[in-house]
Amino acid sequence: MSLRYRGAEYEPRNSNFNYTEEVIGQYRGAKVTRRVVTNAPEQHIDGLTYRGAKVR
Repeated sequence: MSLRYRGAEYEPRNSNFNYTEEVIGQYRGAKVTRRVVTNAPEQHIDGLTYRGAKVR
């Protein structure tokens, strides 16, 4: 499936993340949790430009 954003076409990446839920506290009697990703993909995209300047 091909997607388009402001005229630039791109292919979506696979977004199957493994994560664990961690209890970080309580708020008004309810447990507050957060999700911690265990297999996060690399965030850097090669060839990315912003307003004509290359992003490292």
